[in-house]
Amino acid sequence: MWSEGVPGSPLDGEPIPFVPSEVTSEETSELELVADIWSADAHMAREYARQAAVIAELARRRSVERDADFGPRGGPGRSSRAGCPAALAHVSDDFVSELATIRLCSEAEASRLAVESILLTTKLAATWSELFAGRLTMRKARILLDLLGDASDAVAAEVQARVLPGAEDCPPSRLGDRVRYHLYRVDAEAKERRRKEAERRADVHVERTADDLGRLVIEGPLPAVHAARDAVDQYARWMRAEGDERPMGVLRSACALDLILRPWDTSRPPVTAHLHIHAALPALLPDASPGAAPAELDGWLVSAAQCRDLLGSLGMLGLASPPAGGSITVAIDDPAGGETVAVATRAELRRAAVGIRPRRRTG
Repeated sequence: MWSEGVPGSPLDGEPIPFVPSEVTSEETSELELVADIWSADAHMAREYARQAAVIAELARRRSVERDADFGPRGGPGRSSRAGCPAALAHVSDDFVSELATIRLCSEAEASRLAVESILLTTKLAATWSELFAGRLTMRKARILLDLLGDASDAVAAEVQARVLPGAEDCPPSRLGDRVRYHLYRVDAEAKERRRKEAERRADVHVERTADDLGRLVIEGPLPAVHAARDAVDQYARWMRAEGDERPMGVLRSACALDLILRPWDTSRPPVTAHLHIHAALPALLPDASPGAAPAELDGWLVSAAQCRDLLGSLGMLGLASPPAGGSITVAIDDPAGGETVAVATRAELRRAAVGIRPRRRTG
């Protein structure tokens, strides 16, 4: 929170930050603190519902018919329309981009918010009403959005009628179980339909975790995922039995990565992993200071020390020749603003350097 400066004070016209002690104090009773927590939850839920109503109204005014004003090529392409969420089928193709600009967020987040807003104000209007009344939290609302978003209007209405009356006092995990139970009772085919759709979207992706670590997420049928985890656990226990005293979690992690990368297997053609590393040359020097500029690994920030360790393991520290299938490009950055102004290979830089000749001065 910020407050404008008091007229005539040294901070006149400058924002003055509020501090937590201005919101509460030691004199506040515990009952008042609990009431404030409830009030804050209800207030956030109502503001979320209000925002959903406003976004849905703006989407209604950006109907797909507006695309026809730009001629036969004004609308989205066939592939774009095929990948469009069903809730946005009647909304102009550029609405998501407009919403992303309004909220200063990514188009993926804007698309999710637009879909949620339209569903809450149409098919899940009963859920929106509970949100606006402060009887339902945003987390619980998103559970209903996830489970009922692809259900028919009739099924969604029936399930909401069964679960919303007791949703206020129901923990989120329990609420999700209740929604699934009644959804599968009302629509017997819903479970199989959702399973097939989830399998169709299954993928492998990376998530950033703390302290320069990452999480490799492999999505797949639940029995296969459990079997894979148990196999990794068994391999880790064999390593422990052979004398490896590292924690079991570290052993499981090392086993899983080795099973995928298979560094010992020379009987098959090598699989090359492409890593995009962007690092400042001073940070790669052996005597680089602990405060050296961090590097980027596939768009993620990592410490200079971790970058040096990685390049050293690949035999590329000092810009040595890359391994088979790899390459090195040099990015030239603006030293003042940090923006990348050019990217070239070392051969291209050598050719450019040879082509530079000092200009002769004419009298």
